[in-house]
Amino acid sequence: METAKLKKGYSPVGRALLILAGVAGIWDTAFVLTRSSVNLGVLMPAVLGAPLLVIGLFLPLFKKLCAKSRVFRALAFLVSLAYALFGLLFAVTTGLILANSTEPEDGADAVIVLGSGIRGNTPTLTLRYRLDAALDYLERNPGCTAVVSGGQGPGESVSEASVMRSWLISRGIPEERIIVEDRSLSTEENFMFSSGLIRDDIGPDAKIVFATTRFHVFRSERTARSLGIEAEGIPAKGVWYITPNDYLRECAAIVSYFLTGRI
Repeated sequence: METAKLKKGYSPVGRALLILAGVAGIWDTAFVLTRSSVNLGVLMPAVLGAPLLVIGLFLPLFKKLCAKSRVFRALAFLVSLAYALFGLLFAVTTGLILANSTEPEDGADAVIVLGSGIRGNTPTLTLRYRLDAALDYLERNPGCTAVVSGGQGPGESVSEASVMRSWLISRGIPEERIIVEDRSLSTEENFMFSSGLIRDDIGPDAKIVFATTRFHVFRSERTARSLGIEAEGIPAKGVWYITPNDYLRECAAIVSYFLTGRI
């Protein structure tokens, strides 16, 4: 009789989905770790997936405990609420990202390329895609100046800006069209330091755009605006196998920036 009640208490399909979701999250983290450095976005699928896997594997036991204990029922409710809240936040932030990733019009005086890591003297694939987007804009707008923005991060032997400068020159952009900003270590500093150089070199009324990965455009635009800088983003494509991780990390970043008043 007890076994029959337990079977009616949960769906085998639902249990299988929980297990699959948990395994998928852990596998994603393990896979991306072989191709990327450790960051919140890389770890989040495993952090979200591990509890689902445990719940799926031991669902009959959890159902039995919930039937006998108010504490377990309350815990199950809180876990469900946490996942529902995160799902809602992820849907909202992803919607904001997609709604704010349109191409800016031509005619800008300067395009800031936001740094995104280097390996030795070579830009990472993410940074190359940003440089590709900036290069396309520069070729369509011969009067536009490139501002390569990125300092020397931990484990880097040179600044990101110097690598970006060399990359653009190798693609035919003249040195005189490139301004190097090699002090910044964050998006805020990218905009603060770059806007100062643009103001000194071009003028205070210069029209500015910036190139960054699509998922990063919304937060970058709001960050620039919070600093008094009006700039539209050129959405560069992302690396396909880390796209879910990028959007998960960006969800957390947008919520954090909003709660701390940074956007």
